[in-house]
Amino acid sequence: MDNDTLQRIALNQSKTQQKVVDHFTKPTEFLKRVPFIVSSHGFVNDYEEWSNVEGGEFREFDAPYSPMTADTSLRQVKLGVMGGEMSVGEEAALHMFSGVTTDSAEAAAKYFAKQTPQILNKSGRNTELHFIYNILYGEMKKYNAKNAADPTKHTMFNAGGTGNTNYSIFAIRQAPELNCGLYSPCGKNKDETMYMEWLNGGERHYIATGKDQGKIGYEATWKAFLGYQLACPEYLGGIFNIDPANDHNVTAAMIDDLLDAVEADTSDTVLVMARTMKSKIGALKWDKVELENREENINTKVLTWNGIEIIGTNTMLKGTESKVILPY
Repeated sequence: MDNDTLQRIALNQSKTQQKVVDHFTKPTEFLKRVPFIVSSHGFVNDYEEWSNVEGGEFREFDAPYSPMTADTSLRQVKLGVMGGEMSVGEEAALHMFSGVTTDSAEAAAKYFAKQTPQILNKSGRNTELHFIYNILYGEMKKYNAKNAADPTKHTMFNAGGTGNTNYSIFAIRQAPELNCGLYSPCGKNKDETMYMEWLNGGERHYIATGKDQGKIGYEATWKAFLGYQLACPEYLGGIFNIDPANDHNVTAAMIDDLLDAVEADTSDTVLVMARTMKSKIGALKWDKVELENREENINTKVLTWNGIEIIGTNTMLKGTESKVILPY
Protein backbone atom coordinates (compact mmCIF):
# COMPACT_ATOMS: atom_id res chain seq x y z
CA MET A 1 0.00 0.00 0.00
CA ASP A 2 1.71 3.15 -1.23
CA ASN A 3 -0.11 5.81 0.77
CA ASP A 4 0.69 8.77 3.01
CA THR A 5 1.55 7.01 6.24
CA LEU A 6 2.73 9.08 9.20
CA GLN A 7 6.33 8.33 8.23
CA ARG A 8 5.80 9.58 4.66
CA ILE A 9 4.08 12.71 5.94
CA ALA A 10 7.03 13.39 8.25
CA LEU A 11 9.43 13.25 5.28
CA ASN A 12 7.96 16.57 4.16
CA GLN A 13 8.53 18.07 7.61
CA SER A 14 11.68 18.81 9.61
CA LYS A 15 14.35 16.21 10.38
CA THR A 16 13.40 16.55 14.05
CA GLN A 17 9.79 15.72 13.20
CA GLN A 18 10.94 12.68 11.23
CA LYS A 19 12.73 11.36 14.32
CA VAL A 20 9.70 12.06 16.48
CA VAL A 21 7.38 10.11 14.17
CA ASP A 22 9.91 7.28 13.86
CA HIS A 23 9.95 6.91 17.65
CA PHE A 24 6.14 7.08 17.74
CA THR A 25 5.55 4.40 15.09
CA LYS A 26 8.57 2.14 15.73
CA PRO A 27 6.76 -0.55 17.77
CA THR A 28 3.44 -0.39 15.87
CA GLU A 29 3.23 -2.66 12.83
CA PHE A 30 -0.41 -1.78 12.07
CA LEU A 31 -0.13 1.97 12.69
CA LYS A 32 2.84 2.08 10.29
CA ARG A 33 0.53 0.91 7.49
CA VAL A 34 -2.41 3.22 8.15
CA PRO A 35 -2.85 5.85 5.39
CA PHE A 36 -3.44 9.32 6.86
CA ILE A 37 -5.12 12.44 5.49
CA VAL A 38 -5.39 15.96 6.88
CA SER A 39 -8.72 16.54 8.62
CA SER A 40 -11.10 18.87 6.81
CA HIS A 41 -11.87 21.19 9.72
CA GLY A 42 -9.13 21.05 12.31
CA PHE A 43 -10.31 18.75 15.07
CA VAL A 44 -13.15 17.20 13.03
CA ASN A 45 -13.36 15.66 9.58
CA ASP A 46 -16.40 15.76 7.31
CA TYR A 47 -16.88 12.97 4.78
CA GLU A 48 -19.59 11.35 2.68
CA GLU A 49 -20.81 7.85 3.43
CA TRP A 50 -21.80 6.11 0.21
CA SER A 51 -24.41 3.41 -0.42
CA ASN A 52 -26.49 2.04 -3.31
CA VAL A 53 -23.90 3.05 -5.91
CA GLU A 54 -25.06 2.76 -9.53
CA GLY A 55 -22.32 2.76 -12.16
CA GLY A 56 -22.40 3.08 -15.93
CA GLU A 57 -23.86 0.34 -18.10
CA PHE A 58 -23.42 -0.80 -21.69
CA ARG A 59 -25.95 0.67 -24.10
CA GLU A 60 -26.75 0.63 -27.79
CA PHE A 61 -25.39 3.41 -29.98
CA ASP A 62 -27.54 6.55 -29.74
CA ALA A 63 -29.48 5.06 -26.82
CA PRO A 64 -29.93 7.24 -23.72
CA TYR A 65 -27.38 7.08 -20.93
CA SER A 66 -28.26 5.23 -17.76
CA PRO A 67 -27.97 7.32 -14.58
CA MET A 68 -24.82 6.96 -12.45
CA THR A 69 -25.87 7.75 -8.90
CA ALA A 70 -25.23 6.99 -5.25
CA ASP A 71 -26.97 7.66 -1.98
CA THR A 72 -24.67 9.75 0.19
CA SER A 73 -24.90 10.97 3.75
CA LEU A 74 -22.70 13.66 5.27
CA ARG A 75 -20.86 12.30 8.29
CA GLN A 76 -18.43 13.80 10.77
CA VAL A 77 -15.75 12.16 12.90
CA LYS A 78 -13.88 13.83 15.75
CA LEU A 79 -10.16 13.58 16.24
CA GLY A 80 -8.73 12.77 19.64
CA VAL A 81 -5.85 14.33 21.53
CA MET A 82 -2.91 11.97 21.96
CA GLY A 83 -0.60 13.50 24.48
CA GLY A 84 0.79 13.70 27.95
CA GLU A 85 2.92 15.67 30.36
CA MET A 86 6.58 15.20 31.30
CA SER A 87 8.22 16.67 34.38
CA VAL A 88 11.55 16.69 36.17
CA GLY A 89 12.70 18.30 39.38
CA GLU A 90 15.44 20.91 38.99
CA GLU A 91 17.84 19.09 41.31
CA ALA A 92 17.25 15.70 39.68
CA ALA A 93 18.01 17.13 36.23
CA LEU A 94 21.20 18.83 37.46
CA HIS A 95 22.34 15.66 39.22
CA MET A 96 21.84 13.53 36.12
CA PHE A 97 23.84 15.89 33.92
CA SER A 98 26.22 17.28 36.54
CA GLY A 99 29.26 16.63 34.37
CA VAL A 100 27.73 18.38 31.37
CA THR A 101 26.06 21.59 32.56
CA THR A 102 25.27 23.70 35.62
CA ASP A 103 22.26 25.29 33.92
CA SER A 104 19.11 23.62 35.24
CA ALA A 105 17.02 24.53 32.14
CA GLU A 106 19.62 22.97 29.84
CA ALA A 107 19.78 19.90 32.09
CA ALA A 108 15.97 19.58 31.95
CA ALA A 109 16.03 19.78 28.14
CA LYS A 110 18.62 17.00 28.03
CA TYR A 111 16.57 14.95 30.48
CA PHE A 112 13.42 15.26 28.36
CA ALA A 113 15.37 14.44 25.18
CA LYS A 114 16.67 11.28 26.82
CA GLN A 115 13.18 10.24 27.94
CA THR A 116 11.41 11.09 24.68
CA PRO A 117 12.10 7.95 22.57
CA GLN A 118 10.63 5.52 25.10
CA ILE A 119 7.73 7.82 25.93
CA LEU A 120 6.85 8.24 22.25
CA ASN A 121 7.19 4.47 21.72
CA LYS A 122 4.60 3.85 24.42
CA SER A 123 2.37 6.63 23.05
CA GLY A 124 2.43 4.98 19.63
CA ARG A 125 1.49 1.64 21.13
CA ASN A 126 -1.41 3.29 22.99
CA THR A 127 -2.57 4.90 19.74
CA GLU A 128 -2.52 1.60 17.85
CA LEU A 129 -4.37 -0.10 20.70
CA HIS A 130 -7.01 2.66 20.67
CA PHE A 131 -7.47 2.41 16.90
CA ILE A 132 -7.88 -1.40 16.97
CA TYR A 133 -9.94 -2.07 20.08
CA ASN A 134 -11.89 1.18 20.53
CA ILE A 135 -12.47 2.50 17.02
CA LEU A 136 -12.26 -0.47 14.63
CA TYR A 137 -13.87 -3.03 16.92
CA GLY A 138 -16.52 -0.54 18.06
CA GLU A 139 -17.50 0.44 14.52
CA MET A 140 -17.41 -3.18 13.35
CA LYS A 141 -19.85 -4.21 16.04
CA LYS A 142 -22.19 -1.29 15.22
CA TYR A 143 -22.21 -2.16 11.52
CA ASN A 144 -22.91 -5.85 12.15
CA ALA A 145 -25.64 -5.08 14.70
CA LYS A 146 -27.27 -2.72 12.17
CA ASN A 147 -27.20 -5.48 9.53
CA ALA A 148 -27.90 -8.43 11.83
CA ALA A 149 -30.92 -9.52 9.77
CA ASP A 150 -28.90 -9.71 6.54
CA PRO A 151 -26.33 -12.55 6.66
CA THR A 152 -24.78 -11.36 3.39
CA LYS A 153 -23.49 -8.29 5.24
CA HIS A 154 -22.04 -10.05 8.27
CA THR A 155 -18.30 -9.47 8.74
CA MET A 156 -17.80 -10.94 12.24
CA PHE A 157 -17.03 -14.63 12.77
CA ASN A 158 -16.88 -16.81 15.89
CA ALA A 159 -14.17 -19.42 16.49
CA GLY A 160 -16.01 -20.70 19.55
CA GLY A 161 -13.86 -19.73 22.53
CA THR A 162 -15.86 -19.18 25.71
CA GLY A 163 -13.41 -17.94 28.33
CA ASN A 164 -10.92 -15.11 28.69
CA THR A 165 -8.01 -16.72 26.83
CA ASN A 166 -8.90 -15.64 23.33
CA TYR A 167 -7.22 -14.07 20.32
CA SER A 168 -8.80 -12.16 17.44
CA ILE A 169 -7.93 -11.47 13.81
CA PHE A 170 -9.02 -8.28 12.02
CA ALA A 171 -9.23 -7.71 8.27
CA ILE A 172 -9.52 -4.19 6.89
CA ARG A 173 -9.35 -2.48 3.53
CA GLN A 174 -7.72 0.95 3.88
CA ALA A 175 -7.61 3.84 1.45
CA PRO A 176 -7.35 7.65 1.79
CA GLU A 177 -10.73 9.40 2.18
CA LEU A 178 -12.41 6.05 2.98
CA ASN A 179 -10.96 3.93 5.79
CA CYS A 180 -7.95 5.92 6.95
CA GLY A 181 -6.22 7.80 9.71
CA LEU A 182 -6.79 11.51 10.31
CA TYR A 183 -4.43 14.15 11.63
CA SER A 184 -4.55 17.88 12.20
CA PRO A 185 -1.20 19.68 11.74
CA CYS A 186 -0.05 21.34 14.93
CA GLY A 187 2.83 23.40 16.32
CA LYS A 188 3.43 27.12 16.03
CA ASN A 189 3.57 27.00 12.22
CA LYS A 190 1.00 24.22 11.80
CA ASP A 191 3.65 22.10 10.10
CA GLU A 192 4.12 19.29 12.61
CA THR A 193 2.34 16.01 13.21
CA MET A 194 3.39 15.92 16.87
CA TYR A 195 4.90 18.68 18.93
CA MET A 196 6.44 19.32 22.31
CA GLU A 197 5.65 22.48 24.28
CA TRP A 198 7.33 23.74 27.45
CA LEU A 199 5.05 24.83 30.26
CA ASN A 200 5.64 28.23 31.86
CA GLY A 201 7.72 29.23 28.85
CA GLY A 202 10.42 26.76 29.80
CA GLU A 203 11.10 28.53 33.10
CA ARG A 204 11.39 26.62 36.36
CA HIS A 205 8.28 26.66 38.52
CA TYR A 206 6.39 24.84 41.27
CA ILE A 207 5.11 21.52 39.90
CA ALA A 208 1.54 21.01 41.10
CA THR A 209 0.77 17.45 39.91
CA GLY A 210 2.37 14.18 38.86
CA LYS A 211 5.43 12.30 40.06
CA ASP A 212 7.31 15.53 40.81
CA GLN A 213 4.45 17.24 42.64
CA GLY A 214 5.68 19.77 45.18
CA LYS A 215 9.11 20.18 43.58
CA ILE A 216 10.64 23.13 41.76
CA GLY A 217 11.38 22.02 38.23
CA TYR A 218 10.30 21.92 34.63
CA GLU A 219 7.37 20.52 32.66
CA ALA A 220 6.58 19.93 29.01
CA THR A 221 3.76 18.36 27.04
CA TRP A 222 3.63 16.24 23.90
CA LYS A 223 0.55 16.52 21.75
CA ALA A 224 -0.90 15.19 18.49
CA PHE A 225 -4.43 15.39 17.08
CA LEU A 226 -5.22 11.99 15.58
CA GLY A 227 -8.26 9.94 14.64
CA TYR A 228 -9.50 7.16 12.41
CA GLN A 229 -12.31 7.45 9.85
CA LEU A 230 -14.33 4.41 8.80
CA ALA A 231 -16.37 5.58 5.83
CA CYS A 232 -16.76 2.01 4.52
CA PRO A 233 -17.47 -0.21 7.55
CA GLU A 234 -18.40 -3.08 5.24
CA TYR A 235 -14.68 -3.36 4.46
CA LEU A 236 -13.84 -4.23 8.08
CA GLY A 237 -14.33 -7.57 9.79
CA GLY A 238 -12.88 -9.99 12.29
CA ILE A 239 -12.66 -13.50 13.69
CA PHE A 240 -13.14 -13.61 17.45
CA ASN A 241 -12.91 -16.07 20.34
CA ILE A 242 -9.91 -17.92 18.89
CA ASP A 243 -8.63 -20.08 21.74
CA PRO A 244 -6.02 -22.60 20.53
CA ALA A 245 -5.24 -23.73 24.10
CA ASN A 246 -8.82 -25.04 24.40
CA ASP A 247 -9.26 -26.44 20.89
CA HIS A 248 -11.05 -23.43 19.43
CA ASN A 249 -8.65 -22.82 16.55
CA VAL A 250 -8.97 -20.54 13.57
CA THR A 251 -9.35 -22.48 10.33
CA ALA A 252 -8.37 -21.74 6.76
CA ALA A 253 -12.06 -21.59 5.85
CA MET A 254 -12.70 -18.93 8.53
CA ILE A 255 -9.93 -16.70 7.19
CA ASP A 256 -11.18 -17.16 3.62
CA ASP A 257 -14.73 -16.30 4.71
CA LEU A 258 -13.47 -13.18 6.50
CA LEU A 259 -11.54 -11.97 3.47
CA ASP A 260 -14.52 -12.69 1.21
CA ALA A 261 -16.82 -10.76 3.55
CA VAL A 262 -14.69 -7.59 3.35
CA GLU A 263 -14.06 -8.07 -0.39
CA ALA A 264 -10.31 -8.17 0.27
CA ASP A 265 -7.88 -6.88 -2.33
CA THR A 266 -4.13 -7.42 -2.23
CA SER A 267 -3.56 -3.72 -2.98
CA ASP A 268 -5.24 -2.32 0.13
CA THR A 269 -6.15 -5.09 2.61
CA VAL A 270 -4.29 -6.31 5.69
CA LEU A 271 -4.90 -9.04 8.25
CA VAL A 272 -4.07 -7.73 11.73
CA MET A 273 -3.45 -9.94 14.76
CA ALA A 274 -1.24 -10.38 17.79
CA ARG A 275 2.30 -11.34 16.90
CA THR A 276 1.89 -14.67 18.70
CA MET A 277 -1.24 -15.41 16.61
CA LYS A 278 0.74 -14.69 13.44
CA SER A 279 3.37 -17.20 14.59
CA LYS A 280 0.67 -19.82 15.12
CA ILE A 281 -0.68 -19.29 11.59
CA GLY A 282 2.81 -19.40 10.13
CA ALA A 283 3.52 -22.67 11.94
CA LEU A 284 0.43 -24.32 10.41
CA LYS A 285 2.07 -24.12 6.96
CA TRP A 286 -1.21 -23.98 5.06
CA ASP A 287 -0.76 -23.69 1.31
CA LYS A 288 -2.26 -20.20 1.40
CA VAL A 289 0.43 -18.86 3.74
CA GLU A 290 3.65 -17.78 2.07
CA LEU A 291 6.57 -15.40 2.27
CA GLU A 292 6.71 -12.77 -0.44
CA ASN A 293 9.14 -10.08 -1.52
CA ARG A 294 7.08 -6.90 -1.94
CA GLU A 295 9.94 -4.74 -3.34
CA GLU A 296 12.33 -5.71 -6.10
CA ASN A 297 15.98 -6.05 -5.15
CA ILE A 298 15.17 -5.60 -1.45
CA ASN A 299 15.03 -8.55 0.88
CA THR A 300 11.92 -7.48 2.83
CA LYS A 301 9.84 -10.62 3.12
CA VAL A 302 6.32 -10.48 4.50
CA LEU A 303 3.97 -13.27 5.45
CA THR A 304 0.83 -13.28 3.32
CA TRP A 305 -2.45 -15.15 2.97
CA ASN A 306 -3.16 -15.53 -0.74
CA GLY A 307 -1.31 -12.24 -1.23
CA ILE A 308 -2.98 -10.40 1.68
CA GLU A 309 -0.32 -9.17 4.12
CA ILE A 310 -0.46 -10.62 7.62
CA ILE A 311 0.56 -8.08 10.28
CA GLY A 312 1.63 -9.31 13.68
CA THR A 313 1.54 -6.51 16.22
CA ASN A 314 2.84 -6.43 19.77
CA THR A 315 0.00 -4.23 21.00
CA MET A 316 -2.93 -6.63 20.60
CA LEU A 317 -3.71 -8.85 23.56
CA LYS A 318 -1.85 -12.15 23.48
CA GLY A 319 -4.47 -14.76 24.32
CA THR A 320 -6.16 -12.75 27.06
CA GLU A 321 -9.18 -11.32 25.22
CA SER A 322 -12.60 -11.80 26.79
CA LYS A 323 -15.32 -13.65 24.93
CA VAL A 324 -16.97 -11.52 22.27
CA ILE A 325 -20.71 -11.95 21.81
CA LEU A 326 -21.56 -11.45 18.15
CA PRO A 327 -24.63 -9.26 17.45
CA TYR A 328 -26.49 -12.05 15.60
